[in-house]
Amino acid sequence: MTAHSREALATSQRQLNICAEIHCMRVAALWQVLMPVAGDIRNVKISIGQADGYADIAVSFDHRPSASLGAIAERISDMTWVTNATLS
Repeated sequence: MTAHSREALATSQRQLNICAEIHCMRVAALWQVLMPVAGDIRNVKISIGQADGYADIAVSFDHRPSASLGAIAERISDMTWVTNATLS
């Protein structure tokens, strides 16, 4: 892979960040929503803040149109147990 193509990957990568209280996080429900774009998932990072009581999941995508990820972020945001869902 050339430096140019690595740079293109980095600039086209999108990330979905989901936050919920530790005891409310429903990972299986998230995966059900993410199934249509599962082939484009590049990385998943789960962080738990014991002190503040929240869990964060960051899902990175390659080559996915912003519109489809935006719709997924909105659908996840509408879940009553989700504190925050943002797309960057």
